[in-house]
Amino acid sequence: MQLQVECNRSSIAHHACLVCNQQFELAEARVIVCDEKGDKHGDVCPECIAMGPEWIWKSILNTLSAFSGRSKLQNSECS
Repeated sequence: MQLQVECNRSSIAHHACLVCNQQFELAEARVIVCDEKGDKHGDVCPECIAMGPEWIWKSILNTLSAFSGRSKLQNSECS
């Protein structure tokens, strides 16, 4: 994963932060989380950007591992 800075060309005024899920208004530039292929996964709000890239990655990894754990639990309940 990487952080990418782009000019804001979105016509949508408010976005949800990929990291904290809070709604925020996009500025002239936006920070986007992308994967190794360059696929965009979501915007990052100014408060999360201020916490730094290490904190952002840890937060995303924690969210992914929590989601993965819930997914495994749900799949075992369905069996």
